[in-house]
Amino acid sequence: MLEVRAFEPDFLRRLDRLALAIKRARSGRVGQRTLGRIQGIGIELENFKSYAEGDDLRFLDWNAMARLDDLLIRTYRATRQVEVTILIDASASMGVPKTDDKLGFALLLGSALAYMGMGESDAVRIVTFAMRRGAMQLARTGFYSRRELYPDLKPFVLGVRPEGITQLAAMTDQLLLERRAPGLLVLISDFLVDPADYENALTRLAAARHEIKAIHVMGDHESSGNFSAGMLRLRDSESGTIREVAMTADSADRYRRRVETMAQRLRDFCQRHAITYVRAFGAASVDQVITREFPRLGVVV
Repeated sequence: MLEVRAFEPDFLRRLDRLALAIKRARSGRVGQRTLGRIQGIGIELENFKSYAEGDDLRFLDWNAMARLDDLLIRTYRATRQVEVTILIDASASMGVPKTDDKLGFALLLGSALAYMGMGESDAVRIVTFAMRRGAMQLARTGFYSRRELYPDLKPFVLGVRPEGITQLAAMTDQLLLERRAPGLLVLISDFLVDPADYENALTRLAAARHEIKAIHVMGDHESSGNFSAGMLRLRDSESGTIREVAMTADSADRYRRRVETMAQRLRDFCQRHAITYVRAFGAASVDQVITREFPRLGVVV
């Protein structure tokens, strides 16, 4: 239950100095048209420039003229609220192995990012997803934009359970039906799917002009391949398929190489499509991921 930490005061205090890094669609010049629904606007003084014929005299800085004997025009920046959606994979594979608590790790990271976004007054929500009983199910919170409302997320976050199948393309189908303005999407998953599935999903989300950050979570036990030697009976947590495997030192090495290959392929795809990729393997490293890896990779500032 790592997600419980997301609401501990000591943990939140460490997040107070961090903010989500949003590259697109946050600002524009006053009077400039912007795409999408603007949910909130503020005007900030940006700079000064010399007066030129045709400039609006309402923006003339009379104090500067008195001090410098020069006509200066104040220029402004229009800031707008950005919609931030934290997408968290809640399929059955996120609950296996139990000792890794991948889902708790994902919920903790997602909640932390939501808290940071609220500090910038952006509109933030958390969405969990999984294919269950033959249908893609998305569970959503409302949008929150003030940190004092962050505790309202607690019942939702603590109520998430791993169940169902990961189908990122089907999740994308449902999400794009909302026809929301371009914003920031943070996708947190173990990405244990056919590469064609995540490539389809990420390509279409990017085509909808969203900024995307992909956070790849795996646990210590799962990613290390440190399994007991001998014959193992493995059951796929999502399909139910059972296989018997002879675990040796060589097969453990092959497993670790497969994990690395999988992560590298996802990373390479993200880099080719201007998607931020974060590898977050091991729940024990949660503080390092948030305070060191996220800033280093441009997820937060």
